[in-house]
Amino acid sequence: MNRLIVTLATLIALAMVLPATATAQQRPHRHQDTVERLFPNPRHLIALRDELGLSEAQQTQIRTLLEGKRDAHKADRQALREAHQEMRELVTSDAAADAIRAKLDEVLELENQLKRERLSLALELRAILTPEQRTRLQELSAERREQRQERRQRRGKRRQGPGQPPTTY
Repeated sequence: MNRLIVTLATLIALAMVLPATATAQQRPHRHQDTVERLFPNPRHLIALRDELGLSEAQQTQIRTLLEGKRDAHKADRQALREAHQEMRELVTSDAAADAIRAKLDEVLELENQLKRERLSLALELRAILTPEQRTRLQELSAERREQRQERRQRRGKRRQGPGQPPTTY
């Protein structure tokens, strides 16, 4: 009886967590956590090369670094997607609670591994930039965040009907 209760409680908890995980996977840019916010998307550095005043040598270093990590990062993201799918399948099947917990541990470890890799990349990219460029990059990132927030607010106002309270994010 106790095992049944534990299994049901686990399944209910996972049923509540998995939809949020699936949504976050579909829209990773909307729900990034602190690690991703520490440094902007690495591809933006090249796009902002003029505003940042990147030298040719810096641009080459950044491209080389990004290209060197691209395949490994892609493989890690794919492994995480597969682990999430396996987790969904276990939860909806008659799998034992221990198997589900083990899969959850695997998913969490893969997520942490990706976060460590992103932070490592951010630190390597930061080392390429001068202090002035890092300051300018922070300013540009703040401007982009404000613009995104304004767009979200405008979209929210368009979606609400007359007499409805404003949408908050």
